[in-house]
Amino acid sequence: MFLPVKADFHLPRFPILTLIICLVCIGVFIKQQSDWKDFGMAIERFCNAGRSHIEQIVFERIAAAQDMDTCGDIMYTIANDPAREESEVIAEMASKIRPLTGFNVEDSREYVRQMLEEETRRFNMLVPPDPDEGLAYYTGSWNPVTMLTSSFAHGDWGHIIFNLVFFFAFAATVEVLIGPIWYVAFVLVDSWFIGLTGSMAAAATDQHYYTLGLSGVVMGMMGLFAYLLPRGKIKCYYFFIIIFGSVAVPAWVLTAWYLGGDIFTLLTRDDYGSVNVLAHVMGGIGGYLFGLLFLREIRKDAAHTQDALVRVEREKRFR
Repeated sequence: MFLPVKADFHLPRFPILTLIICLVCIGVFIKQQSDWKDFGMAIERFCNAGRSHIEQIVFERIAAAQDMDTCGDIMYTIANDPAREESEVIAEMASKIRPLTGFNVEDSREYVRQMLEEETRRFNMLVPPDPDEGLAYYTGSWNPVTMLTSSFAHGDWGHIIFNLVFFFAFAATVEVLIGPIWYVAFVLVDSWFIGLTGSMAAAATDQHYYTLGLSGVVMGMMGLFAYLLPRGKIKCYYFFIIIFGSVAVPAWVLTAWYLGGDIFTLLTRDDYGSVNVLAHVMGGIGGYLFGLLFLREIRKDAAHTQDALVRVEREKRFR
């Protein structure tokens, strides 16, 4: 395991905005967890309600035809397909199952369609909206609000912990160097840049998707750090079984390693799992471009700051 934790020099002030963003992410995630628990319990109550034998058979056949496990999977798919109306999803499901005993093909489809429409009405009445609705960004929406909110929402504890550790390692220094106004502007601009480029790529391939997580902005902070302080170093901890230690690594090396790895993955693989690799790449590129376009003067000041910090560190070592 190799984990960047902080800049390898003393910051002149505490990065309060970086801490606030971390706390907001944690608060949003805790609310997500609570909402998902309530959501799951509501679906369970809905699916455990009494149904006739033929209705149970319909759910079993749909599950088999759609490669789904439960009634909850079926109803969630109907009610939360972002690209199609509920009636379209229902019609497709009704057309794919084996006809019910005693019905011809058309009558079986019509019965299943009417049953699913009634079940969907009940589902929408009894089950709250998807907890990530209004937070996650759907690339087909081009919504600037959820482009931003999606950066503060996460999928699980591992997702948020690693994002925030990496974020603090780079963003703390960036905040101190560029100040609060440019810092807030960058978080906004990079979030929108990630969302827009994601939507354009999804539109070009006609494969839209939901996305959430701070990782694109994390990569943006890495790219911006590398632009502002190309000689700046990040203290990293490493450990393997019983081997543990720390090493200071130039930020540009870390950025090239992580960004280069994501670019390689983007170009050589078709399936990225649950990771939005494009967001990583565009976030990192966006960070470097933001610095190049708007922060050239600050980069000059940062170079002087870096020289002063290096001198101080050298003096400490020789005392």
